[in-house]
Amino acid sequence: MKRLLFSLALTFIALLPAFARRASAQVPAGEETAIQQFVDEFAAAFTANDAAAADRLTAPGYTFVTPAGGLQSGEQRLAPLRSGDLKYESVKYDEVKIRVYGDAAVVTARVTVKGTLKGNDISGLFRSTLTLVKLDGRWRLAASQASAIAQP
Repeated sequence: MKRLLFSLALTFIALLPAFARRASAQVPAGEETAIQQFVDEFAAAFTANDAAAADRLTAPGYTFVTPAGGLQSGEQRLAPLRSGDLKYESVKYDEVKIRVYGDAAVVTARVTVKGTLKGNDISGLFRSTLTLVKLDGRWRLAASQASAIAQP
């Protein structure tokens, strides 16, 4: 029994470098451009206050984790945009980092937002994670979250 456990431990240790290489693999050719274009389209949809365009970029069952830690469905996230209660002047993503895992991708970025919700300023700087999935050959947003970046 000890030999079996020892053998399994050695095998696991021997395979660790392979897992590390796979997890840090380069983004496949063309995918980085496609994903960056997706991020740009998503920002443009919000900057244009175009809920229909934002909705087309999300996957069925999309979930948003708000800066306060709440959960919103895609419909809940876009409802204030559709009603006109939420108005963006601009949404800009920078410091974009992309990781691709087959038909899924994780994007981390800094987001600068200028806008109002029911007339109240909601402008700020956020750190965001976008989880994308490839459906029917197109990247779509399955989940996202935004955390406020504290300002000095």
